[in-house]
Amino acid sequence: MEKLISLLCLTPQELKTQLCVELKKARMDPISEDGYLYAEGDIPVLLVAHMDTVFDVPRALNYDKKEGVLFNAQGGLGADDRAGVYAILDLLKSFRPHILFLEDEEIGCVGAQKAIKTLKKPPVKYIIEFDRMGRDDCVFYECGNQEFIKYVESFGFIKNSGSYTDISILGSAWDIASVNLSVGYYFEHTSVEYLVLNYLALTISRTQKMLKQIDKAPYFDYQYDENLSNGFVTQKRCDYLRMIAKENEAKKK
Repeated sequence: MEKLISLLCLTPQELKTQLCVELKKARMDPISEDGYLYAEGDIPVLLVAHMDTVFDVPRALNYDKKEGVLFNAQGGLGADDRAGVYAILDLLKSFRPHILFLEDEEIGCVGAQKAIKTLKKPPVKYIIEFDRMGRDDCVFYECGNQEFIKYVESFGFIKNSGSYTDISILGSAWDIASVNLSVGYYFEHTSVEYLVLNYLALTISRTQKMLKQIDKAPYFDYQYDENLSNGFVTQKRCDYLRMIAKENEAKKK
C-alpha cells in the first residue's frame, strides 16, 4: 500500500517524472512528450491511465483497515486515476505490455488528443484503460464490437455505460477496440471519494489472466455504434480521428 500512497501524494509533473523512472526499471524505453508518456512493450496489449486528478495533492490519507478502504478525511483522494496508474505499475512486475500514461484527461482528454497526433498506431490487439469506478464494470463507450465485449466479460467483468475517458479518443482514432475497467474508487470528483483496495486488486488479478491469454486473443477492431453515442464521439469525429492517425503514420514512415 505504500506504493499506492506515494502515487497519490505526487503532483502530476512529479508523477510523470517518477513513472519515467519506473518504466526504465522495467527495462522499457519511455518516450516523454507534451501530453503523454509512452513505452513500447512485447505483449500486444496497450494499458492506459491518466496522471491528472481534479484535486490538489492530499495533505494526509486515512486507511480503514477493517473495511480495506483508503480515503482523505480532509478532502479529495485522487484515486481517479492514481488507482489506474498503480494497477499498471503492479502489472509491470510480471508483464511488459505497451504503456500510455496521459495528461489532462479531466479537462477533455487533452493528452489523448495529443498522443494520436504524434504516436504511431500501437501494434496491439486491444486497449485497456484503468479509469472506472466500482468493482466489476467494463465500459466500451461507442465501441460496439460485440465479440470484444463478450471476450472482456468472460474474465468476470459486467458491461456498463459511461460518459467518456481517454479511450473514447484512442480507440476510434487507431481502430482498436478498447475497454475501461473498474479500479475500485467511488464518488470520484468529490471530497468523499474513497478507494476499496480489494476491488483494485481484483481488477489487477483479472487483467493478469487476460495478459496471460493474449496469444489466444484475436485483433479486435473498433466498431462504432451510433446507438451507444453519448455525444462525445460521433461517427464524423471517429472518421476525423482516424484521418489524423493515418496522416501521422504516413509521416513516420
